[in-house]
Amino acid sequence: MKSLKSILQYAFKSENLLNEAMTHKSFSIDKNKDKAHNERLEFLGDSILNFVIADELVKKFPLDPEGLLSKKRATLVNQSTLHLIAEQMGLSEHIKFGPGELKQGSATNPRILASTLEAIMGAMYLDSNFEVTKMWILNVFKDIPLDQLVDDIQTQDHKTRLQEWTQKKGWGIPKYELVTATGPSHKPQFLVSLKIDGQEKTRAEAGNKKAAEQKAAELYINELKKTEKEV
Repeated sequence: MKSLKSILQYAFKSENLLNEAMTHKSFSIDKNKDKAHNERLEFLGDSILNFVIADELVKKFPLDPEGLLSKKRATLVNQSTLHLIAEQMGLSEHIKFGPGELKQGSATNPRILASTLEAIMGAMYLDSNFEVTKMWILNVFKDIPLDQLVDDIQTQDHKTRLQEWTQKKGWGIPKYELVTATGPSHKPQFLVSLKIDGQEKTRAEAGNKKAAEQKAAELYINELKKTEKEV
């Protein structure tokens, strides 16, 4: 616990809150069924994180419309970013798991690490106040340049870009269908099919469904570039 507090650079007044934040639901079964796990704190932390980043973006980009602000927030508040921060902190060594999850290697699962980081934010808010939690969040995000986000963030959102193009051409809205989900629970692979007007255009695979959909859209955009003047 002392090591974890040093990593977080925050001294919890309530160690029970910190313990709860670091407890995966798989731990709270059988003899530990009365032990609280971190899902409620994750829910709270997720809401606080989204508000803090939204507030910061509104201040830094006063002329941006709502849609662009939403896209910028999505590039910051997502599983990949939270997983990276949690990994750099070394949180995986401190999460309490049930035996089954430990065997599956869940300590390295990006989703679980991201969720644990959000749970810490929720616990910190209950342990202190909003301002303290806000400053902590902005500090851990300090190496992710809020003021240097790509102006045309849409180039990173291949699904939005493709949908706007297909609607402009009267082709309808692209559909994404899950073909297969394979691999162990701690390292799954999702194969997604992109269809337009019922016809498959591309397929792509990634570690989560959203990423696979983005890849499929990007692949089709690259194909369109060969035949269309602007995409």
